[in-house]
Amino acid sequence: MFLINGQKEPAKLRDEAWLFQPELSVQSADFQHPDIFLKRHKPRQAGKLDPVIYAEEKAMAMLYRKQVEFAIGHGVSVHAQTAQNTTECAVKLSTNVVPVYEVPKTSPPQADEIPELKGLVLDMKELAQTPTADFISRLNPLVTAYTVWIQQQAQRISNPNEGLTDYQDVAEDAIKNCDRTLQRIQSGLTLLQTNPEAAEAFRFMNQAMHLQRLRSIYSEEARQGKAPELDKIPNPTWFPFQLAFILLNLPRITDLHHCDRSHETDAVADLLWFPTGGGKTEAYLGLTAYTIGLRRLQGVIAGRSGEYGVAVLMRYTLRLLTLQQFQRATTLICACESIRRDNPAKWGKEPFRIGLWVGQRTTPNHTDQSEEFCKQARGQYQQSASGSPHQLTNCPWCGSKIDPGKNIEVESFSKGRARTLIYCGDSLGRCLFSKKQSSTEGLPILVVDEEIYRRLPTLLIATVDKFAQMPWKGEIQMLFGQVDGYCERHGFRTSDIEDTNSHKKTAYLPGAKTIHSNPLRPPDLIIQDELHLISGPLGTLVGLYETAVDQLSSWEVDGKKVRPKVIASTATIRQAETQMHNLFLRKVQVFPPQGLDVEDNFFSRQREPNETNPGRRYVGICATGRRLKAALIRVYVAILAASQDLYENKQYGNRADPWMTLVGYFNSMRELGGMRRLVDDDIRIRLAKMDSRGLAKRLRINLEELTSLKDSTDIPVVCDRIETALMKLLAKAGGAGIHVLLYTQRPDKNVIDPLIRSNFPAKTAFVTTRPEDSCIILGDDKDKRAVYLLGYGDFLYKTTEVLRLQALYVADDEDPEYFQQLLLEAKNQNDPYTA
Repeated sequence: MFLINGQKEPAKLRDEAWLFQPELSVQSADFQHPDIFLKRHKPRQAGKLDPVIYAEEKAMAMLYRKQVEFAIGHGVSVHAQTAQNTTECAVKLSTNVVPVYEVPKTSPPQADEIPELKGLVLDMKELAQTPTADFISRLNPLVTAYTVWIQQQAQRISNPNEGLTDYQDVAEDAIKNCDRTLQRIQSGLTLLQTNPEAAEAFRFMNQAMHLQRLRSIYSEEARQGKAPELDKIPNPTWFPFQLAFILLNLPRITDLHHCDRSHETDAVADLLWFPTGGGKTEAYLGLTAYTIGLRRLQGVIAGRSGEYGVAVLMRYTLRLLTLQQFQRATTLICACESIRRDNPAKWGKEPFRIGLWVGQRTTPNHTDQSEEFCKQARGQYQQSASGSPHQLTNCPWCGSKIDPGKNIEVESFSKGRARTLIYCGDSLGRCLFSKKQSSTEGLPILVVDEEIYRRLPTLLIATVDKFAQMPWKGEIQMLFGQVDGYCERHGFRTSDIEDTNSHKKTAYLPGAKTIHSNPLRPPDLIIQDELHLISGPLGTLVGLYETAVDQLSSWEVDGKKVRPKVIASTATIRQAETQMHNLFLRKVQVFPPQGLDVEDNFFSRQREPNETNPGRRYVGICATGRRLKAALIRVYVAILAASQDLYENKQYGNRADPWMTLVGYFNSMRELGGMRRLVDDDIRIRLAKMDSRGLAKRLRINLEELTSLKDSTDIPVVCDRIETALMKLLAKAGGAGIHVLLYTQRPDKNVIDPLIRSNFPAKTAFVTTRPEDSCIILGDDKDKRAVYLLGYGDFLYKTTEVLRLQALYVADDEDPEYFQQLLLEAKNQNDPYTA
């Protein structure tokens, strides 16, 4: 069916003959038989497809057999109204110019949904204190519940009402995969009962993850200007799928000769497949904590120490992803280090550390480059082209601001230990990683390449392209345990390191010498996040270097080769088996394995979209005959103006906050640059007039980009600005013409900073009670005028509503012409709050 507009276009008022968003609908002429539309069949012949691809497509067809297609639109979408109690037939088909679909939310099941889960202990703190003999009673309900679920699914295969008649072989394979996963979970639980070191490392993991989650919440609230209380934060818990994934991998990490880990051809890489935001990161961070705790307990094996060296290698493909995950993983390492300090006899004298190993535009390669940055931060140097050691804007343990000019100190190679020490910014020294409590170490992070090679962090986070240096940079072998000496001042050595065998005593350091060291254990665990991004030419190169990484990470114990355990995670992937084999030369097992329906695989369930469980809504725009940029302009303007309308006119307030930031993704720098110019020009102009079209005008647009062109020092700041709700609130206030904010309590220096103050065309004034608070607001330690502003200048008078927002306070030593110009600009913008 096609719709043709046969009307003749008049000379005037031509749009009267146009058709805007027309709709065609078809339904049965016989009301007694309305369900006349049948789903479209798309037969695929196995002989014309690769067997692996065919098997995958058939499995997908089984999972999505209830999501059917009745018609195809040409330049338009088709909406089907299905018959009652079935998805096989439809009673009405209609076209839809702007199609909308809400993808259901996927979340783990609750205990009340699966009665067999009753008694399962998911509390991290409780598991950290569980005696070995009690692990069975506290974790076995997970095995029992999964067993019952698999049996129920197996019984459905032969039921003709389930729609599985055409998928018998695929359904049986799915149940076999579930059985295999169940057996692996059971073997992990058995290991905890029979291996004391595994049980102790499991308790260590739970304690570390408990602290990691508590401190993550605490520091996030502190960054937002709140006053968090640690004892009031609820105990964090695992999701069942996270605990199951950890259990099934315990034997492969603990047993160095396990066939799933070290076999030349049958080794298995586990792929964690869960939707974005579902908790994948916590799952593999838990395995990370188990691995590093187990190595400390195992001590020396085959002459190689487990206390030193890189235990876990975590890799990402994008710089932004790497920096974000580095911040999350740092909290875990801080938690591990706090545990170690309480019991160094058990967990070793060497600190747990995390290293960030990325390109030189992000982090420094050498200590002297780090020193240059610190001098620049103190105003002593001009900006350098190298990276920045300031990758954490706030302390991951307590949330205090980290000032690069005050809280980062560098010891040079010649005069010190060649260290870049990053301290928590807590001036009172309450934080465990402040200079007062950790003067020689600070936060357990390494961000300088030179220091990473010598100090060898326990957890190393890197981008995949960094390993391209391996043929030319000999120091990289140290990351895989290839060392031959240890300098008591500067750390490990190898023949590629320029160093002397002894160092004289200094005013602050004793004399030092190099002592012999055996090779260290190479990484036991390799984690590859966002696996779906490694494809095409990048995947070819990564696979090439992965051969070397696998060889360097292998070692011999009792005459048998030991390979690292490989884990990958992704939110979306196809043909995983082929990709994992090409990259890692390993078979793949996907977790959680799919069941018979996409809605339920035991470990996750799709929720019907509603107000309690909202899904992700997708809206399709197809502007036929118009350029893409023209369509983007109108989409951007509509979203930005509508969100402003929600905030201003619909009284949604802070609930509209997530909609105030619009994120655009582009395939190339050229496309992004073109859209940026449109935002600065067309979109900004159109937004100023949107109140005449029933929405709200938006006078202020804070535009940022996250690309490879962004300076490394700016990326953490931009990420913090996106994350912090106050920044969005200030942007909205500026856009609405509000230039003054009133705080009812002492402003926090971590929030009121020059970046925020610069967003306002007028000076900001606050009601303060002490001169010291004025220094925070005005950003000048000597300037205490803000305390005298009350009633004399820039002041917000408020009863039940804001009555006045006007007047500027001008001090004697300030230029009045500057403020006159600000007032003139406000009047030209028709600012309703201008005096």
